[in-house]
Amino acid sequence: MKTMSMLALAAVTLTACGGADHEEPAAAARAPASTYTVTADSVATTIAIEGTVHARHRAEISTRMMARVTEVPVELGTVVRTGQTLIRLGVEDVAANRSKAEAAVTVARAARDEAARHAARMDTLLAEDVVARAQRDQAQLGLTQAESQLAMAEATLREVETASGYARITAPFDGVVVARTVDPGDLAAPGIPLLTVESRGAREVVLAVPPEAAAGLVGGAALEVASRDGRTVAGTIRVVAGGADAMTRTVEVRVAIPADWSTGMSVTAFVPTGQRVAVTIPAEAVVRRGQLTGVHVVQGDLQLLRWVRLGRTIGDRVEVLSGLEAGEQIAL
Repeated sequence: MKTMSMLALAAVTLTACGGADHEEPAAAARAPASTYTVTADSVATTIAIEGTVHARHRAEISTRMMARVTEVPVELGTVVRTGQTLIRLGVEDVAANRSKAEAAVTVARAARDEAARHAARMDTLLAEDVVARAQRDQAQLGLTQAESQLAMAEATLREVETASGYARITAPFDGVVVARTVDPGDLAAPGIPLLTVESRGAREVVLAVPPEAAAGLVGGAALEVASRDGRTVAGTIRVVAGGADAMTRTVEVRVAIPADWSTGMSVTAFVPTGQRVAVTIPAEAVVRRGQLTGVHVVQGDLQLLRWVRLGRTIGDRVEVLSGLEAGEQIAL
């Protein structure tokens, strides 16, 4: 009897290691009070779309004039408020240009005034028939030219005054500094990013979805999003572009997710494309031993541990790809 028991145990062990759909007796011989009858349910078919997590608002800070950076009072990770100073630029050249522009306006205004007086005098002499109309017209032309030169000088002064306002670069919204590529002493040029600020709070995943899959997506619908480390969340579709991009032939879809997801992360969104029948079971029924996954199948008064191959997790349920069929009973 002892020899037969040992042979039976060895046979069960070898059978359990032979494949995912084999069974081995569970530690508890009797069936538990809580069991579940496996069913085949209709689940959504999906395609996996890679995307990236973004902040709702992101700004690359640059300058509109070329100048030397004199101060950068923020560091990576600094939380900033709207209007807070991010960068100060040297204004020595701006001050010199302003002095020149102001002097030019003064000269142009004096020339305009003199031209206006001369034109008025020519009008009077023309009325008295002392000068020819051509002389009077020449005086009017000189006034017009003087007024044009004054307008140009005043426009230049306004530009210089506006440029002086660019010497202090401020935060466009509440957020946090996520990139810094400038230090005091560097030369800042127009269009070159100096700092990057992202808003805190809401995050969103930006997806490029094929048009045929995007056709069924609407704002407010839920969309499953998974990170590389296995974390999942039910995101909410915020925006679906009205048409496909001409270059990529894809439709941009933005999915709102919780604020604790880091920007720049690569994630996968499962975009539904239809329905199919699949076996799903409660996640609490799954037994994990190392890399193996199984369930306790109930047969009469016994539980038998059967290894199964699992698929996607759908809420609190998990799909069984092989090893289990509808109608069987499993222990929870």
